[in-house]
Amino acid sequence: MNQTSISPDQKHSSISRISKLRRGDIILLAAILALALLLFLSYRFFFQKPGAAVEITVNGTPAKTLPLNENTTYKIATENQGNSHENILEIQNGYASITRADCPDKLCVHQKKISKKGETLVCLPHKIVVSVITSHENSVFDGIAH
Repeated sequence: MNQTSISPDQKHSSISRISKLRRGDIILLAAILALALLLFLSYRFFFQKPGAAVEITVNGTPAKTLPLNENTTYKIATENQGNSHENILEIQNGYASITRADCPDKLCVHQKKISKKGETLVCLPHKIVVSVITSHENSVFDGIAH
């Protein structure tokens, strides 16, 4: 077999180049992550508007709009493949959350509370979407009216 030997000086030289490259990569990665965090936080606190209401959509059709400033509990009844299903939407202190559902995975129950425009709660098995909107107006029409 043919073996190539590396002198200790060559070994040290290649190790120092790798360590400098890694240190620079770490600094670059940290700077990118810091910038991304800064952009996220500035968007979250300065540009995202508080919502006024939630719009409940069942199977792609708007079903109900509820204000976020009134504490209430709303039962969302759906039917899928001949079976009746139920989700409970609770609005408390300006936040909306699904507190109970009879879907198999219950992911909708574990989603965080929503209150800002554009945030959503989704129950895929029951085809329910709860979206925060900025007004009580019907948000089905999204365009320019003449």
